[in-house]
Amino acid sequence: MEQTDTLRLRIPFFTDKIFTMATSAHLGTILRHYATRQETAFISLRDFADYLRKYAAKHLEETPNLQQYLEIPEQTLLRELEDYQNRHEVYLINQANGKQLIVVITYFSVQFANRYKDIVRNITTPFPIFNDLPKQVPAEAIEKKEASSLISELQVHQDLKSPLMYCMLMPRDIPSILFPACVPVNFLIKASMAKLRHMLKKDEYHDYFQKKLRISNPGKEIAAQTFFEKFLSQNEAQDDVLDLSGDSFYFWNQLCYFIRQDFEKVKDRTAEDINVLQSVAISEIWMMNLKEKASKEQITKQALAELELSLSKPPFFYSMDGILKFTDSKGKLLYGQYSEEELKNFLQKLTTDCPNNELPRLLVFKIESGARYFIYKDKVFPLVIRLANEAHDTIEKNLTNKWFNTLSNYDKLPEMKDQKAFETVLKKEVQTNSPILHSILNANFLTMLHYEMDHASDASSFRIFQSGKLLPYSELLLLKNSTILANAKTMLPFWYTIPVISWIASLLHKKGKKSDDKSKQTSKELTSEDIPEEFSTSKVDKKVALAHAAKEISEYLVPAGSTLDRELDSYLKIWNKMITKEAHNSLTEDVNCLIRDYMRKVIKTVSAQTFTLDRVQSLAQTLVKTPNMQKIKEEEALTMYVQLYILRLVSNV
Repeated sequence: MEQTDTLRLRIPFFTDKIFTMATSAHLGTILRHYATRQETAFISLRDFADYLRKYAAKHLEETPNLQQYLEIPEQTLLRELEDYQNRHEVYLINQANGKQLIVVITYFSVQFANRYKDIVRNITTPFPIFNDLPKQVPAEAIEKKEASSLISELQVHQDLKSPLMYCMLMPRDIPSILFPACVPVNFLIKASMAKLRHMLKKDEYHDYFQKKLRISNPGKEIAAQTFFEKFLSQNEAQDDVLDLSGDSFYFWNQLCYFIRQDFEKVKDRTAEDINVLQSVAISEIWMMNLKEKASKEQITKQALAELELSLSKPPFFYSMDGILKFTDSKGKLLYGQYSEEELKNFLQKLTTDCPNNELPRLLVFKIESGARYFIYKDKVFPLVIRLANEAHDTIEKNLTNKWFNTLSNYDKLPEMKDQKAFETVLKKEVQTNSPILHSILNANFLTMLHYEMDHASDASSFRIFQSGKLLPYSELLLLKNSTILANAKTMLPFWYTIPVISWIASLLHKKGKKSDDKSKQTSKELTSEDIPEEFSTSKVDKKVALAHAAKEISEYLVPAGSTLDRELDSYLKIWNKMITKEAHNSLTEDVNCLIRDYMRKVIKTVSAQTFTLDRVQSLAQTLVKTPNMQKIKEEEALTMYVQLYILRLVSNV
């Protein structure tokens, strides 16, 4: 006599806890308890109303919320039960004698959850189907869902305390399965595997399907047979559904197809035949879900790898808004290929993992506006060098002009001679003109980073620290107050260098200073509010609209705290590698001229509505791909430069 298999699964069933009555004000719980006591799912509305009033009176002290049911009319109770009907927990039937009958659907949840317990004890027990319900239960009483969508939904989230029961619609006219929500969906998958395994162990099926699988895989006969035998012997490995790595996924797909193909040909199907077809369908759905999950994980993995690579590209520092705009090689946004939570976890891991008590690979700093930026720690010092070089020209020009104006007024500033005052002024200039550089130089991780990099085998020869202290701003920016003062003096008229004349002129200047202050005060009183309205609200033409669109696009390409001109200068230094000043300027002018000539033609066909970020990127790509431009190796930096230069041209139209 053949011994039936037992599905020894450590799967928790919560039916005992859910459906055991406890004092409660929840109407669904009371109704389910009453149906269990009556041992029937069909209950008279009048009888239940009487029971509900008695139950409320008995348990009122321990559950005060039951007071609402002490004198509840039948019509009020009926309206409340209609909400439960909408959730498919009950079904209301109007009888011929004018009475109402309640069909307690959750009563069947208990009944069929016990059927799944029987499957645990004996794998030959069939899955419950819709025909197992009493004939009085109408088809619309049970919530119906396609098996593929229901299994996918429950694999993502399943409430094992839910009293609901689903009618799982199977594909290809296979009888539907009744599935209580309190039964783990993973058990349904394992039970299906176990039923197929039980069938394949039988003599009449074992050799037949094994041979079919071997013949269908020429050159892989041994691998196919190994998979087949491993699947049959997996009964004891209860924690694993099936290992589908390597060729196993392909073999399993084939095996399910062969089984379904043969059993669908059977005309007079037995309960066992139906069970096999149901098991194959569930297994195939699970297999496709697994494949889709693996595919999504691969897409996410590749997108995060692209994100990791993008963070290492210029300008090296990125805000969260900038990170959300990263695209892959095809121009598709990376955000969307991974979820917000996956992005958050990825960044959190990079910013918190500290191997060997070192700084994390990705660092975070904040500028005064509150914006947070991410940067790889190995890019911090190269960025400091780049930003210091960029700030050098801007700050030198600002101070030269400021000191020239001061000297023109026959005044002096402490920072012209005092080095300490000069360092203070430089720090304020950096804070104003290069907030990113200022934030990094004052970041709490900089000293620790210097220590790590100083002891690294590939440490750079450039140092921004000396004897454990940050270099002065004058050395970082390569600026001297004596040089700036000399430059400012060269801009003065020649008589400022003649002592007697300059002394007399200073006296006259001080005398006329009061009258100058009055005139300045008068000019300050004239504000934009004094401008006539007809001049301030002039008609916006195409050029102005284009300029406005260009400025909006520049907000996406220019990092916070920087300017369009500063970014242009930054990318120019990356792609223009010419050593001599003449060659450098010549190449720059050639590229700028090419962009200007191209834009003169394009601007005639562009409107403010069509001038978008995508259009700017497309125009830049077209220019970079021209033969003359392709001679420049730094394509990425050149592309960014072309985009920014186009925006500057259109902004200044």
